[in-house]
Amino acid sequence: MKTVTFNRKLWELNSFESISYDKNKKLLFVHFFNDKTIKFHNISENIIFQFLVEQDKDSFIEKILMQHYVYDDIS
Repeated sequence: MKTVTFNRKLWELNSFESISYDKNKKLLFVHFFNDKTIKFHNISENIIFQFLVEQDKDSFIEKILMQHYVYDDIS
């Protein structure tokens, strides 16, 4: 599993700063500031690439990931 930590200031992030991705299991973990972690299921690499280049990452989580993919709160 690989983890990426974003520069909060550069990306203007309001809710999280790091993600982890398990390519083999297609699982994405979003690690939020409040110690909450959400696990998204069946996330393709293509979606990960879209997320990485997306300027509004907070919105991408809310409007794309949470609306179209199964997820669990694992905090």
